[in-house]
Amino acid sequence: MLSKGTSKHYSVLFVLPAFILFSLFFILPNLSGFVMAFTDWSSYYPLSPGFNGWRNFQDLFASPVFATAVRNTIYFTAVTTAFKIVFGFLMAIILNNGVKFKNTYRTIVFAPFVFNPLVIAYVFSALYQPDYGPVNTFLRFVGLDFMAQHWLTDVKYAMLAICVMDIWISIGAIIVIFLTGLQSVPQEFYEAATVDGAGGFQKFVHITLPLTIYSLSINTILCLIGGAKVFGQVYGLTNGGPADATQVYGTFIFKSFSSGLFGYSAAAGLLFTVVISLVSFLTLYLFRRLEVEY
Repeated sequence: MLSKGTSKHYSVLFVLPAFILFSLFFILPNLSGFVMAFTDWSSYYPLSPGFNGWRNFQDLFASPVFATAVRNTIYFTAVTTAFKIVFGFLMAIILNNGVKFKNTYRTIVFAPFVFNPLVIAYVFSALYQPDYGPVNTFLRFVGLDFMAQHWLTDVKYAMLAICVMDIWISIGAIIVIFLTGLQSVPQEFYEAATVDGAGGFQKFVHITLPLTIYSLSINTILCLIGGAKVFGQVYGLTNGGPADATQVYGTFIFKSFSSGLFGYSAAAGLLFTVVISLVSFLTLYLFRRLEVEY
């Protein structure tokens, strides 16, 4: 039996351990990173960091490698988000209909999502191997030799090759969320539309799309955040090469921190957090205005 005083604060005591861990490994590091972003703290002077104002941010915007990382991150996010949303929605519609073995298909498409991206990157590095890799071997076998490329060492194709791998990894989770949204739409709406003579396209535009905006907004935000914070895929396949052609924001911060530039990398991380937060809230706001009550 708990004492009267203990039972009164039982809910607080229940969440206290989780709150301590959350504070220790999330709140405290983020607050520390915010302070570090305005210092010159580095491995060269680890015990005597000094306040340098906006100098780190000025150095970031003056860095050509940082500019390349930003461009590549935007490219990666745009390509993967567009393909995941469009193809994922179509696949969800197909799997939501009367397809044989649809549960098996759902398991297959979701399976890659549970693996670590870094592990999958090593697998894809073998698939993309220019001389004996399965991708080029298949292209040569079907007579498409001109399409066989040095996927990870050619600056024209390296970023695209990483995008393909990322789409394969995470599109399963996107499909599952879309399926949840599709299955929440009452069938009575489709039946009433059929009675009124509506075709498949009209049902999609006036019923399916408006009533799945919530799942569409969730998937879009997840894709934007996931694309912006990409790291394992790039680090495992190219480590930002060749010649920084696949350098992204995550690898840029990692390399800056690994070089001992703690304040500089903290500034990059803070800028990343602010931009992602703004984009996420703006996207959520726009989609919320399109949601339909039913």
